[in-house]
Amino acid sequence: MPPVYNRIGIRGYRLLGIEQESEVLAHVVYRPRVRQPCPRCGSKRVESKGYYQRRARHLEVFGKDSRLLIQCRRQRCRDCGRAFVPSLPGLQPGRHSTEAFRERLAQDHHHGYCVQTLARLRRLGSATVERIYAQFNRRKAAERKSLQAPLVLGIDEHTLHKGQRFATTFCDLRNHKIFDVVPGKSEKDMEGFLSRLQGREKVRIVCIDLSSSYRSIVKKWFPNARIVADRFHVIR
Repeated sequence: MPPVYNRIGIRGYRLLGIEQESEVLAHVVYRPRVRQPCPRCGSKRVESKGYYQRRARHLEVFGKDSRLLIQCRRQRCRDCGRAFVPSLPGLQPGRHSTEAFRERLAQDHHHGYCVQTLARLRRLGSATVERIYAQFNRRKAAERKSLQAPLVLGIDEHTLHKGQRFATTFCDLRNHKIFDVVPGKSEKDMEGFLSRLQGREKVRIVCIDLSSSYRSIVKKWFPNARIVADRFHVIR
């Protein structure tokens, strides 16, 4: 077997073989070291009901589509009698593509590929591409809620064009990245975001313009931060 096929990029599987035709079909097996408890009652008294196979779309290999043919064991709970398939690494229940494939598809759309182009290249429906991207955005939004505020924070207002309402940008100045963008520029507009922001007391420096309203916001919501005036606004 060629060395490039020795791994599929997801831990927990053992590669059994490769078939190459119009697409690459990787035969893998998943055997967890510890039996998973019953998802209904939590009992650990489970028994095997034989082999079960799942197909899942995976990342491309040398320009060819690839799929995983996963062999696993169906389980049955001795207490409640429910039959279930153990959760598989990198593959959510009820889905026909791996998380790695869905992440790549969402990233391609995020970086400029339109839905119709992705649907044609990946041989998927446009609705499937849109659904995967929507799930990607919901997951990213949930992850942002648990982010800690950067130690060195920059705050500034902006508009994209004339006539549009203001938005406030929060920047991670140490890593030169945008942390978040909040609609509006007043404390009332940002109150919901600031109240949910974790790690506000750990912020050490906040860089703002010469606005007195921003100064009062920083003193209230970032009590341990030192206020630094933005050099651009001071020179101007």
